[in-house]
Amino acid sequence: MRKILVIEVNWLGDCVMSLPVFSALKEKFKDSYIGVMCPERVKELFEIIPSVDEVIEFDEKDTHRGFLSKIKCIKELKKKRFDIAFLLHRSFTKALICKLANIKERIGFKRKKTKFLLTKRVKPQKNLHRRDYYFSLFEATGIPIKDKVPHLTLTSSLISLADKFFRKDDSFWIGINPSANWALKRWPLFHFVSLIKYLLKEDVKIVIVGQKKDQAIGEKLASLKKERIFNLCGKTTLKELISVLNQIDLFISADSGPAHLSSALGKETIVLFGPTSPSITAPSGEKVHILRKDVGCRIPCYNLKCKDNICMKKITPEEVFLKIKEIMHEKY
Repeated sequence: MRKILVIEVNWLGDCVMSLPVFSALKEKFKDSYIGVMCPERVKELFEIIPSVDEVIEFDEKDTHRGFLSKIKCIKELKKKRFDIAFLLHRSFTKALICKLANIKERIGFKRKKTKFLLTKRVKPQKNLHRRDYYFSLFEATGIPIKDKVPHLTLTSSLISLADKFFRKDDSFWIGINPSANWALKRWPLFHFVSLIKYLLKEDVKIVIVGQKKDQAIGEKLASLKKERIFNLCGKTTLKELISVLNQIDLFISADSGPAHLSSALGKETIVLFGPTSPSITAPSGEKVHILRKDVGCRIPCYNLKCKDNICMKKITPEEVFLKIKEIMHEKY
């Protein structure tokens, strides 16, 4: 039996993109034992993946920031006796920890800082979709990724977690995520208000999801019709969020982690793209609908000083509503 450790990245959407590697590893190494090292904020995602046997929490910017906590992690990792580590994250610290933990094979992306810490270095290819970038680390080692679309299948106990927040009826249920990990990726709040006013004319119920910092936004949106809008911002764990998304019929979000979760659950997912590029970070799947405007800017754009955010503002509530109506018509 081979003991394999995958060092994951820190971002939810990217973690979802990487999920196909675990079933590929199990297919290649039938009796393997697979561990995942990741930060606490994405830990619950890997706890529900059947191909993952163990989840090891490590966050070098938080709980493992100090020297002693890193030493403790190395000692614990050494006891687990992993044979091989795949480093999706390009962190020097994580590569060093794998070496000091006596993991014999250490496979990662070629980088000057980690060159002497890796036993196999894969040259990263340019202009790849992020999922293909991650897959290339395994494919270069002779592990084919046959199904490149992430899939999340929930157990009955996971499915029932959403019951504490609402009970689904015959209405068309729409999830909305007004958040994103940086401000310029967000669709304007006044656009969400206009969209919800359109939606309330239909037989729909709406679930607002987001982080604690989005609670005020969620309350403002829910106040438009409290009996038909559920504000869950800051109220769910990651597993509960996944369960909630599993219950809805359609999800609307900017380029974000929850959008990737929704698509992996096989839900109709509308993703509003602005400064980021769909060719690099869009969720995979046949039910993903991309809406974006060409405003003449170079994409992807990382101009955090941009003041007008026109790439997101140009996506109108009317066209999002029309796309929703189109999906509703096809679905029902």
